[in-house]
Amino acid sequence: MCLDPLSAALSAAGAPVGPMAWLSNIFSSFGGLGTVATAASGAASAYAAVQQGNAAQAAAEATAKQQEAAARESLQQGEEESDRRRRAGAGLLAQQRVAMAANNVDVSAASAIELLDDTKAGIEDDAFAIRQNFRNQAGNYSQMATNSRAEGGSAASQGLWGGVGTILSTGAQVGSKYSHWARNRNSAQGSFA
Repeated sequence: MCLDPLSAALSAAGAPVGPMAWLSNIFSSFGGLGTVATAASGAASAYAAVQQGNAAQAAAEATAKQQEAAARESLQQGEEESDRRRRAGAGLLAQQRVAMAANNVDVSAASAIELLDDTKAGIEDDAFAIRQNFRNQAGNYSQMATNSRAEGGSAASQGLWGGVGTILSTGAQVGSKYSHWARNRNSAQGSFA
């Protein structure tokens, strides 16, 4: 096997030569395999924390959209129920008029008009209460959607800051390992000098 002059010089100086030399140089430059593994693990953990936060935010956004849809549905249902109550009330008013006429009560008389007006007011009160209950329910769904979005934003923020914290603590661990390795390396080199 023939070595080129650079490889021969590196080999004579004690540096590794060959296809895996670059990998060996990287590991030794950073304080060994443990240091590189710590850095890689920290980077992976930071990435996972950010991804987890983003996934939680996406889930919260999907929940918020469902809650907003429920709010819209509630408003629509309130209008429909309110209209049904008015239609049923119109039938009741018609029955009252028929009953008055059958009993020879003048429907244009003040007492008859007052009774019919009271019935109409009761019907409108019921229709309003139905609509208002559904509006309240829609408001609750809207508030839940707002809360879901806030929770999602908080989860994304926690994921981001968790990732930053992981990177910082990993950096401290790598620095400590590298510092320890460098001290040992310098001590070992000093004893051979």
